[in-house]
Amino acid sequence: MGLIAIGKIRTSHGVKGFVKVVSFSGETDHYFDLKKVTLKSDRSEQDYEIEEVKSLGDSVILKFEGIDTPEKARTLAGYEILVSRENAAPLEEGEFYHADLVQCSLQITGDVIGRVKSIIEGGGGELFEVELNSGETVLIPFRDEFIGEISIDSKLIELKEKWILG
Repeated sequence: MGLIAIGKIRTSHGVKGFVKVVSFSGETDHYFDLKKVTLKSDRSEQDYEIEEVKSLGDSVILKFEGIDTPEKARTLAGYEILVSRENAAPLEEGEFYHADLVQCSLQITGDVIGRVKSIIEGGGGELFEVELNSGETVLIPFRDEFIGEISIDSKLIELKEKWILG
């Protein structure tokens, strides 16, 4: 199912070309096993070899081959870090990769009412950006009060409360 986004480069770190990374899962152990990643922005996508990984508090810093100055490292700020599914953080029970949730159909009482376009980080948690069958776009909190069963195999997500649609 393609590549999974595991984090995002925030800024450069130090004078040797390291970049500071925010992990989407909050976990960082899997970064230490990475040898190669794909960096993606709105405009480009490129593979990079990883020279070194270091812990930095609850985050990590990465050193890519050919990125040897803070100036070069700053050019990567904002890029997403993509890896194959087997190199992403392992999932616990009830956890999902964002890539698996996007394009799932949203249904209530068996009727499909829309499709998940993206997942947005909100102040109080994650939000599903859903395009309804009417063409309208709504945001739905990814919380147990509103979201029921999720079937990745069937690409279906159950909506518990219709009133949340507005």
